Amino acid sequence: MAHLLHETLRALLLIVTGNGEVWFVTAVTLQVSLAALCLASLAGIPLAFGVAQSAGRVANVITWWLHTLVALPTVVVGLGLYYLLSASGPFGWMHSLYTRGAMIGGQFILALPIVAVATLTAIRSLRPEAAETSYTLGLRGLIRMRALLGEVRPAVVSGLMIAFARVFTELGAAIILGGNIRGRTRTLTTVIALEHTKGNDANAIALGIILMVLALAVNGAAQSASRWGPVGNR
Repeated sequence: MAHLLHETLRALLLIVTGNGEVWFVTAVTLQVSLAALCLASLAGIPLAFGVAQSAGRVANVITWWLHTLVALPTVVVGLGLYYLLSASGPFGWMHSLYTRGAMIGGQFILALPIVAVATLTAIRSLRPEAAETSYTLGLRGLIRMRALLGEVRPAVVSGLMIAFARVFTELGAAIILGGNIRGRTRTLTTVIALEHTKGNDANAIALGIILMVLALAVNGAAQSASRWGPVGNR
């Protein structure tokens, strides 16, 4: 117990004094996770909207696949992309393995189904009058999508934050695709695992505290977002 307290105090000192490596790793983690989330949003939200407006076998199959991929293990994503991006793989010519780009790709795959499913579920929960009203007003294309998404903004925001929490705290894909290279591809989770293995408890705890605080902040924001609603419903 005394050892844990001592190492925790050292960890807090590292955070307070602004240890350069600690904050660099935090910055890399945020950069990779936010980039993956932005890409997942750009692809997942329009995809979900299109599926929600469709009917038939194809829409049902896409919906089934999206729900299935929500539970996709991170190590499976990491291994799959590793073999695709390795020197002997079909995309080895890109030389992107062990880069942040590869990590973003892995986290994009993890975040996409979460964003899409949250958006799809939210749009399908809308009352029929909402869609009819948009048609009556002559809304089409992106304008119509924006209007309907505005009605389910809390659910979409919550889905985005859940997706962020998923990629921000994942370990498997990050360590396989990034290689945990110091000064380049280390993230909070990969360094925590490394420092714990090396016996550097203070560093591991410091990074764990930062990871936990940021994860709790995202969860708190998601809970707040669930209480937001369209202006007309307040």
